[in-house]
Amino acid sequence: MNQLTTQLTHEEAVERAREIASQLKSRFKLSEEICRQPEETIQDFIDAGLIRAMVPKHWGGHELDFNTLFRTGVEIAKADPSAGWCYTLLVVHSWMLAYFPEEAQRYVWAKNLDATIASSFAPFPTNEVKPVDGGYQISGTWGFSSGINHSDYVMIQGNVGLNPETGLANEVILMLVPKEDFEIQQSWKTVAQRGTGSNNILLKNVYVPKHRTIDMIAWCQKGEGPGRRTNTNLLYSHPLYAAMPVCLTSALLGASIGAYEVWRDGMKSKLSTRNTKVADFTHQQIRIAEVSAKLAAAEALLEKTVSRLSTGQPIDTHEKLRIRRNFGYVAKMCNHAVKTIMDHSGAGVIFEGNPLNRYWRDVQASSMHITFNFDWLGEMFGKMELGVPLSPKDFLIS
Repeated sequence: MNQLTTQLTHEEAVERAREIASQLKSRFKLSEEICRQPEETIQDFIDAGLIRAMVPKHWGGHELDFNTLFRTGVEIAKADPSAGWCYTLLVVHSWMLAYFPEEAQRYVWAKNLDATIASSFAPFPTNEVKPVDGGYQISGTWGFSSGINHSDYVMIQGNVGLNPETGLANEVILMLVPKEDFEIQQSWKTVAQRGTGSNNILLKNVYVPKHRTIDMIAWCQKGEGPGRRTNTNLLYSHPLYAAMPVCLTSALLGASIGAYEVWRDGMKSKLSTRNTKVADFTHQQIRIAEVSAKLAAAEALLEKTVSRLSTGQPIDTHEKLRIRRNFGYVAKMCNHAVKTIMDHSGAGVIFEGNPLNRYWRDVQASSMHITFNFDWLGEMFGKMELGVPLSPKDFLIS
């Protein structure tokens, strides 16, 4: 076991995130050009001790809560949306590992407390996950693995078997795989979120022992995982999707606030084609008020939602879907706020060199993530509110 390091406080973690954010502007264009995060940025996260933010104390981590993830993620994403996206995922994946069996935690953290972990919840339909003696044999391609190029491990979702009567998988598991067991396919050629490097990964006949897997159904529905036997802090007791989306929602909010600040500050000195100060236009003053209020409302809703995770009150299915509804609506407000910014920024915003163009593209793409699909989230929550049974396919790992 690693020796316990000096513990970071919430305030120290947020301050270190601000310091990193001040350095990210110089790499703003580079991350888009190379379609991933520069190694220097990942090393900054590690050197600041932020990768350990949600690692259990008994391994040498800081065991900080979701409020720290929220606040540090916002600071980094304000400076670079894709960097914020990758950062929050790195932190939350360490939190997720704490639910895995103790042997899986030791496999990672006894070697390197600052190990970086990616994920993919997007298996291709032709993938194979076969139960074998002591574990699973897996082959196939997994997509949308953000930050995979700078990760030592990846957590991938596997659907095992199929019940012909229900059409549902017999098992849904999350498997921990080291980088020597997968190939990275440089597939991430996109118009948005380029800096996330969300490439595909290919696995060919890879064996994953049972102790490096976790039952996603029990985790999603009840917050259960083998790691809870030793990691007894409230932090490690949440249903997966009631808590994990804090990472992406924080990054999306931070990117939207960053867009607002660039827009607001640029407007102070901007002149129209008729040499009139744009800041003197009444309609722009009103738009400033509208956008800032919408983002303040989004931040307040996310803050309230994150605080709910610290109460210790049980999270049943209805409450879980209320929390998920909140994540989706925060994304909806952020998307609308940045669209308003773009609609009132003039024709110059279409140039690639305009930083607002980057913020807009990344916010638009981020808000399209399945985590924020409000039609789906709204339907599930609406059913619960109205006493209508959930679809089994939604209930399984929602």
